[in-house]
Amino acid sequence: MEVKEITHLLEDVEEGTAFVVIRGRTFDNLPDVPYAIKRGAVLLITPERLPYDTPQTLVKDPRKAATELADKVYPGWRFLNLVGITGTNGKTTTSFLIRNALRKMGYPPALIGTVVWDDLHRVKKATLTTPEAFYIRRILGRAARKGAKFGVMEVSSIGLAQGRVEGMEFAVGVLTSIGRDHLDYHGSFEAYIEAKALLFSRSRKALINADSPYAPYFLSAAKGEAYTYGEGKGDFPFRILETSIEGTVVEILGRRVRTPLIGKFNAQNLTAAFGSLVLLGFKPDTVAQSLDSVSGPPGRLERVFAGKFHVFVDYAHTPDAIDRVLSVLRPYARRLIAVFGAGGNRDRGKRPEMAKAVERWADIAVLTSDNPRWEDPMAIIEDIRRGFKEMRPVVIPDRREAIGEALAIAGEGDVVVVLGKGHEDYQEIEGKRLPFSDTEVIRGLLGLPTPAEYSP
Repeated sequence: MEVKEITHLLEDVEEGTAFVVIRGRTFDNLPDVPYAIKRGAVLLITPERLPYDTPQTLVKDPRKAATELADKVYPGWRFLNLVGITGTNGKTTTSFLIRNALRKMGYPPALIGTVVWDDLHRVKKATLTTPEAFYIRRILGRAARKGAKFGVMEVSSIGLAQGRVEGMEFAVGVLTSIGRDHLDYHGSFEAYIEAKALLFSRSRKALINADSPYAPYFLSAAKGEAYTYGEGKGDFPFRILETSIEGTVVEILGRRVRTPLIGKFNAQNLTAAFGSLVLLGFKPDTVAQSLDSVSGPPGRLERVFAGKFHVFVDYAHTPDAIDRVLSVLRPYARRLIAVFGAGGNRDRGKRPEMAKAVERWADIAVLTSDNPRWEDPMAIIEDIRRGFKEMRPVVIPDRREAIGEALAIAGEGDVVVVLGKGHEDYQEIEGKRLPFSDTEVIRGLLGLPTPAEYSP
């Protein structure tokens, strides 16, 4: 018996696959086992004996056993130069900038993150920012089989805390920004940043955002060489030369780089990508050319419409992220109209703080449902509404109707931004993921033609 691939996802199974049986609170693939066998699974890694003739490895911890096997099935993953990116905001944009620049230079890398997983065989929608340890090895190993020399990963605080990158070493570890997030999981902000800092204990080189007040903490956590980037400071200083709602020109180490992205935080992300590529060994001039005009990810200050008013979609779902996005758009808007909500069964403490961020910058707030999960959408909305002091938000629980209202009231020179879901193409309601894309809804309401399918 030869194991050629390893997975816990039925869609991946082909002849010669080891299928990992995982029985968790939110994920249970036991019902998929007979179908995996039909599709070619030759080995089951399982915590209990199953009534099938297929060879089975019985273990208490299928994840650990699968990771050990993955090291043998995908030995090439160890030879990739990995860039690991952590931070509250900016991970996805920075990872796409690095990945797209490497593509331009002729070195297409593996990509693991919030939006997609790309093993150079196919690009698939991500289900976790940082997947299971054995699945990380699968993505990187399959990319290595295609000749990849590099891998780019978003590394989440939860992924770090759960040991999903145990046994891995990163050529470059990057810190983008730090704000409040995932406190429902970590329990405290201190525990949250301690988890983030774990990345820099396994990075040969650390690249830290010097504009963050937490930079000294992360620099002290670095075990290898430590570098910084920031506005006019650090080893990779940047300054913004030109800015408009159409894009930004940034000078980094004396090189001009144009980007369709807007805002200081995107200048930081661009500089993080620049520094990462230089620390990987590329010459600054080559890096500047490769980053010039490259696109960012979908759903991150994505411009959906430009006409008498502008419409953007962004993934911002924390107070800090909302503050950043709205502060960037504010100078370009006659009126700034924000559509937003908050996810259910997550950190309730951030909900009124999100309202404060919106009130700080927006002229009109349309309060709606996000991913309520198992919570009552109106209870979530009430939690948010408590954060408003003077502004009276328009409350429309139905997200499609809320977006429609924002577009209906937008006039000449206004900017509408729909926050919270970004690239997501679903709403999670009472355990079900129902099809819903902010971008598609906006295009439909404005009668815009559907563009060619996005190719990440």
